[in-house]
Amino acid sequence: MGKTVRSRLTVTLAVAAAVGLALPGVARAADGSPQPRSNTARNDGKATAVENVAIRTSTSTSAALVTTALKGQTWACGATSVILGGRYTACGTSNGNGWFYVYNDNYAGYTVSGCWG
Repeated sequence: MGKTVRSRLTVTLAVAAAVGLALPGVARAADGSPQPRSNTARNDGKATAVENVAIRTSTSTSAALVTTALKGQTWACGATSVILGGRYTACGTSNGNGWFYVYNDNYAGYTVSGCWG
């Protein structure tokens, strides 16, 4: 299996796992924000953008834009965490709700997990 196929499969499994966790009673912080959930999508603490992808201030497509990660850029991320957030359609994922917290030397924010490999 090629690296691209494995990367897409990993992202697909991550999104499927996140969607499977979207059940009533999902743990949330006191302010109502979603809490990280364990997931094996990224076990090395790094993710590479498969397309240009927005980095936002929270887990919503309407949240303020922090910056854009360009296709091929690698960012640090929560090593095994997918955060449940607002629904999105991006990078071949429809009705997704899994998000990553990503960061580099200059920026940090939330991004849809479906656009990373």
